Amino acid sequence: MSNINERVGSAAKWSIFTEIIVKIISPITNMILARILMPEEFGVVATVTMIVTFADIFTDAGFQKYVVQHQFKTKEDEDLSTCVAFWTNISFSVLLWFLIFIFSSQLAAGVGNPGLGNVIYIGALILPLTSFSSIQVALFRKHLNFKGISYARIAVKIVPLVVTVPCALLGFSYWALIIGNIVGELCNAVLLTLLSDWKPKFKYSFAKLQEMIAFCGWSLLESISAWLVSNIGIFVIGRMFNDYYLGVYRISTTMVTQITSIISGATISVLFAALSQLQDDTNEYQNIYYKFLRCIGIFVVPLGVGILIYRDVVTNILLGSQWGDAHLLIGLWGFILCESVIFHDMSGTITLSKGKPKLLFANNLVQAIILLPALYISSGYGFTALVITSCIVRIQLPVLQTYFAQSVSGIRVSSIFYEIRSYIFASVIMALTALGMRTFIHHGVLLYASVAVCIVIYFGVLWLQKDSRQMIINVYGIIKSKIKRN
Repeated sequence: MSNINERVGSAAKWSIFTEIIVKIISPITNMILARILMPEEFGVVATVTMIVTFADIFTDAGFQKYVVQHQFKTKEDEDLSTCVAFWTNISFSVLLWFLIFIFSSQLAAGVGNPGLGNVIYIGALILPLTSFSSIQVALFRKHLNFKGISYARIAVKIVPLVVTVPCALLGFSYWALIIGNIVGELCNAVLLTLLSDWKPKFKYSFAKLQEMIAFCGWSLLESISAWLVSNIGIFVIGRMFNDYYLGVYRISTTMVTQITSIISGATISVLFAALSQLQDDTNEYQNIYYKFLRCIGIFVVPLGVGILIYRDVVTNILLGSQWGDAHLLIGLWGFILCESVIFHDMSGTITLSKGKPKLLFANNLVQAIILLPALYISSGYGFTALVITSCIVRIQLPVLQTYFAQSVSGIRVSSIFYEIRSYIFASVIMALTALGMRTFIHHGVLLYASVAVCIVIYFGVLWLQKDSRQMIINVYGIIKSKIKRN
C-alpha cells in the first residue's frame, strides 16, 4: 500500500506543479485579451464554445472515465478496451463535425448569432483533435503518470499566448480566439501521442463496446447534464440580454473557474485515479480522501472568502477597470466555486470512483430543472438579479452531491467539516479583519496591502492551532522539495 501512496504523492506533486504553471498562463492570456477585445467578441465565442463543448460530450461518451475507473483483468483486455474507446471517439467526432457543418446556420440562429454559421463549424474543428487525445490522457491518469502529460499541457497552454494575442492585435477579432483554440488542441494531440507508450491500433470489438456501454451511458448522461447546467446561463443571457452582458458573464465565470481550478484541476484527477484503484479497500480509500481534503481545504476555504470580499480588486486585476459590471458575479461565483471544490468536485469524485455516475446525473438534472425557470424569471428584473439568482441556485449542487457521496462511501458530512474546522475558523477571522480594513481603505496601495495582511492573518491563525500547523509544515515541505527538484 506504500507503493500506491508514493505514486499518488508523485502524481499529485506533478499535477500541482503543472496546474500552477498552466493556470498562471491562462489568466495572463485572458487578462491581455480582455484589454484588446470587446465583451461582445467574447460573447460570440461563448456561443461557439457552448456548441462545441456539448458536441464534445458525445465524442468522448464517458469512455475516458471508464478507462480510468475500470480495473482491467489483463493487459490485453485493457489494450482492446482502449482501442475500442479511441476509435469510437474518433468516429463520433467526425460525424458530429459533419452534422455541425450541415446545420451551422440553424445552430447560429438558435443560439442568438444568426449569420455566424461559419464561425461555428470552423470552431468545431477542435472536436476530432480533442477526441484523438482524450484516451491518451485517460491512460496517463489511470497509471498515475502525471509527469508524462505535464510537459504537453504546459506547451499547449503557451500556444494561445503566442498565437491568440498576436492575432487579436492584428485585428482578427473573435477569430483570434478560434484560431488559438484549434492550434492549441492540435499541439495537444501531437505531443500526447508522441509521449505516450500506447499507440492507436486497428483493433475493435462490438462485444467489448457493449460491455462498456452500461457505465459509459450513465457517464454520458452525467456529462450532458453537467454541460446543460454550465451553459443554461449563457443560453438565457443570449436570449434575454445583448452580447455585452453575455461577454461579461462568460469571461467572468471563465476567469473565476480558472482560478479555482489551479487547485481542483491539480488534485481532482489524481484523486479520482487513486480512489478508483482503492474502491474496494475502505480504510485506505478514506485515508486518501482525508489527506486530499486537508491539502485542498487549506487553500480553497480562504480563497472563496477572499474573492468575495475583494471582488472589485480581483476584477480590476484580472480584467481591467472597464469590467465594472463583473464585480458582483466574480465575487459570488468565486465564493461558491471555491467551496464547491470540496463539497461538489471532491464529493463527485467519490461517487464516480464507486461507479455511480447516475447519481451525478441525478444531481445535475435537479439543478437544471431549478435553474432554467429561475434564470428566466430573474432576468426580467435585470442582469444583477440574474447573477444573484444563479449563484443562490448553484448551492444545491454541492449540498446534494455531498449527501450522495456519504451514501456510497460512508464518509460523513460531519467528518468533512471536522477535518477542515481549522480552515473555517481562520477564514472567519480573516474575513472579519478584511471587512474592518475595507471600512477605512477603499483604493490605492493600501487596499492591495490589506490583501497581504489578510493572508498573513489566515496562516497566522492556522499556525496557532496544532493540527493545522503540521499541515502548513507539510505543504511547505512539498513545495520546497518540488522547487529544488526542478
